Amino acid sequence: MAVAVVAGFVAVLLFWRQFANPTANLRPSAAVGEVLAEEVARVIGGTGKVALICRQPLKDGVDATGEKVTAFQAALKRHSKVTLTTSDWLPRPQTGTMDLGVVTPEQFEAALEKTPDAKAFLILAGMPPYSKALVDKLTARSAKLIAVCGYTGDVRRWLESKVLAMVIVPRFGDLPPGTPKPKTARDWLQQEFELLTPETLANAPY
Repeated sequence: MAVAVVAGFVAVLLFWRQFANPTANLRPSAAVGEVLAEEVARVIGGTGKVALICRQPLKDGVDATGEKVTAFQAALKRHSKVTLTTSDWLPRPQTGTMDLGVVTPEQFEAALEKTPDAKAFLILAGMPPYSKALVDKLTARSAKLIAVCGYTGDVRRWLESKVLAMVIVPRFGDLPPGTPKPKTARDWLQQEFELLTPETLANAPY
């Protein structure tokens, strides 16, 4: 009887330890930040200012958003002529609400007005609804968008406009069998994400 009680206690303890402090593999998120720094530099020709529009990372602990931002800021230091001009921290959607975390047109307009000299806007949140008026404003400024978000019909329209120069979205399917273990940042990114540009839009499912 004592043995059974001890065995049951050990099983409960192992179960609690497994789920009480769950850990997530944030290496793909860090890889997203590293690749973003390279892509931002490429899109703006290696020089200029970039503005960040992002959901507020967790204040305590580490989350995927915070990991992306930290890795991006660190990797951007390798591009001395590219500077982060400002960061707009948007409130996190409240738990249990239907807020999908998209940037509203008003929030995006405010970011545009705040940073008239930005050559690119990096969005780490849901893309704002597609708007021809916003496309025209960005085109007039020769400014580009780069984003990490879910893939939607709106995202496709932004890509078709070519104002959205690059977007990182969740993978559309599993990796092919036999894919080598990740070594580089782009390898790690491909574990969970896909990179789309206007030129590779044909790879999207719709």
